[in-house]
Amino acid sequence: MAQKFSKKLNVQLLAETLLAFGIEHIVLSPGSRNGALSTHFTHHPHFKTYSIVDERSAGFVALGMAQQIRKPVVLCCTSGSAAANYYPAVTEAFYQNIPLIVLTADRPEHLVDNFDGQTIRQKNLFELHSYHNTQLSEDESTEILTDNLGLIKKTIKSCMHDFGPVHINMPFSEPLYEFQNTIDIQFDKFEIPEKQNIEFDFNEFSTIWNSVEKKLILVGMQFPDDKLNRLLSELADDDSVVVLTETTSNLYSQRFFNKIDQVIFPLNETDLEKLRPDLLITIGQNVISKKIKSFIRTHKPQFHWHLDEFWQPDTYQCLTNEIKINPVKFIEEFNLKVQKKESNYYKIWNEIRNSHQTKHDEFLQKTAFSDLTVFEELIKTYPENWQIHYGNSSGIRYAQLFDHNSSNEIFCNRGTSGIDGSTSTSIGAAIASQKPTVMVTGDISFFYDSNALWNNYIPKNFRIIIINNGGGNIFKIIPGPENSGVVESVFETRHHLTAENLAKMFGFEYENVNNLEDLKLSLEEFYLQSEKPKILEINTSIIENAQIQRDYFNFLKL
Repeated sequence: MAQKFSKKLNVQLLAETLLAFGIEHIVLSPGSRNGALSTHFTHHPHFKTYSIVDERSAGFVALGMAQQIRKPVVLCCTSGSAAANYYPAVTEAFYQNIPLIVLTADRPEHLVDNFDGQTIRQKNLFELHSYHNTQLSEDESTEILTDNLGLIKKTIKSCMHDFGPVHINMPFSEPLYEFQNTIDIQFDKFEIPEKQNIEFDFNEFSTIWNSVEKKLILVGMQFPDDKLNRLLSELADDDSVVVLTETTSNLYSQRFFNKIDQVIFPLNETDLEKLRPDLLITIGQNVISKKIKSFIRTHKPQFHWHLDEFWQPDTYQCLTNEIKINPVKFIEEFNLKVQKKESNYYKIWNEIRNSHQTKHDEFLQKTAFSDLTVFEELIKTYPENWQIHYGNSSGIRYAQLFDHNSSNEIFCNRGTSGIDGSTSTSIGAAIASQKPTVMVTGDISFFYDSNALWNNYIPKNFRIIIINNGGGNIFKIIPGPENSGVVESVFETRHHLTAENLAKMFGFEYENVNNLEDLKLSLEEFYLQSEKPKILEINTSIIENAQIQRDYFNFLKL
């Protein structure tokens, strides 16, 4: 194929600047106004391009890729509503700190608000959920090209420093499709300056730590980090320390408490008061458990430190210290200054954990086929070293009730906690990581993001498990909707759909089961090597899943 590079110097300028910063992955959404960009990127030998038709899905595919490679991925689309369809993924990237460079082609600026086709107000479209926004000029004079270079470099540096989404808007006048076989602009490698280290008085923090008898460390969503795991394990080897984690924390130790709701959900206020910490340290991002949020807000510690480079949210309404540093850097230094403290704090938590785990096992032994027993079976049969992605709503909540294998990396879009884009994200992650991956999702989330399957890059070792309980079962679990009188028609949106025809249309192997015995048999074959990706649909629609979950937590109280 003869190489075709855009004659537009600003296209060349942008492309070569991206390469000089080491950015290679480009997710393209087909369109005409971005035709010069798409053609140039596709013909360029140093870019890896992926064409995804549905912009909303494309945004999440790029998010999944950037999540895994830990460097920016470019999203590129035409003008108009195409750009707006990237917005859900941009908000998720913003709250997860995932680096995306959103590159939107636009009509010339004088056509905005003049009823020209596919023209909306694109400039600063993502301003409220991005770290930097800029619009380039179409002019190709040396002076303007120099200005544009400065704008592009500033935007990319922001993306890499803030580790989040940024936006470049590029107006294009016709002609759009003029090409040549050479590139007129080239750069050497651009370096990103290191962030300035922030100085902390570790003696001040260690003095507080060493003086209190009840320390609670709560870790939310974060990318797997072996060093953080080791450092927190060292801190946790202390009877005055309790470490709470969730599946999306990707941390594992026998000393860590990884099933928060199972431990504290059944407790009354008197029992919870005994667990009140003197010092709370929070690490990572969104925490799934509403119960732990309620517990800390009601039983506030004297000190609350939050460790994070980017966000300092007062989630628990008691934040006393914003520690704006990578948690690994902080704890590595901090561990040298702390001392073990005699305390029964860990013992109290552990006795409750052991008691509730016994009841958990007893309840599961006598519970028939349901969402709860399905998750028990799925989680204990995940193959080692597979990556696991969960959909939102009830699925990720069920996952918190079971132990996961430490070799499995766990992901879920908890930045905004929406059901949109979960499957697309997992596909992007599988493409970029090249790791065998399984997406575990509910039926509503799956159908909502079904265009994720409209994708030519899905690996053969990608798997989807759909727990189809006939609607949005979360609305029968959370308090409120059940009292509305329209829970089934408006909130739950009951249906009788299956994924069989979608699987056939998009070239997936497909199987449907509706009992535990068939599920066990299916799982024996499900993860084996195949020529196509696979979908396993588990039908629990005739089961009173919400009632079984309520019975479960009530049983833990006995």
